[in-house]
Amino acid sequence: MKYKCLIVDDEKLGRELIRSYCDQFPYLEVAAECQSAIEAIPLLSAQQFDMLFLDINMPALSGIDLLRQSKNLPLTVLCTAHAENALESFDLDVVDYLLKPIEFGRFSKAVARIISRLNGQVLSAIAAQNKPAEKQHFFVKSDYQQVKIETTEILFIEAMEKYIRIHTTAQKVLTLMSMQAVFALLPDHFFRVHRSYIINLHKVDRLDGAQVYIGEQPIPVSKANRKAIKEKL
Repeated sequence: MKYKCLIVDDEKLGRELIRSYCDQFPYLEVAAECQSAIEAIPLLSAQQFDMLFLDINMPALSGIDLLRQSKNLPLTVLCTAHAENALESFDLDVVDYLLKPIEFGRFSKAVARIISRLNGQVLSAIAAQNKPAEKQHFFVKSDYQQVKIETTEILFIEAMEKYIRIHTTAQKVLTLMSMQAVFALLPDHFFRVHRSYIINLHKVDRLDGAQVYIGEQPIPVSKANRKAIKEKL
């Protein structure tokens, strides 16, 4: 299996460098290149790509603007000479942020992150298809014990580096588990509003701009998910 890549950069040398790096991986295929974000829009609508290597500073439409206005983009790595957009870009759920001149070792780490995310999506989809529809609880390991978690009692789940913290109406449980793994165990009324937060939609008390509130607890909503959360609520 080969993963299809799209390169979008207004500089020819930038596109050539990313292509040469992609060619070092037998499982990557550069399916297309674009000189601008505007040129990429119809291509993204017409074709399915697994990953997008995207420049930021381009004429007419920037890479950040493309991320803001487009839906269902491939997993994206930003490739730029400027560091000032890093925080905003991660709020748009990019996988990585590479500063030019890009070294191959750093590029390789970004590719590994994308592959890991893609594999996690596949595993989550498989788990979601196979999970019992009526299951209302699961067990997690915490402090050398198996702790029962009732899904009806979960308020929200928070990522803590390699761990997650499950906030329920009765307790907070810290366990070594990925967000993708726990999301696969949850019913459909749970929603990942941010790369670091999963919420129980039944427990949301109000929506305020870039945040939802469960009780008095504010939880950030990434820009990419703000429209979706409004529709779900």
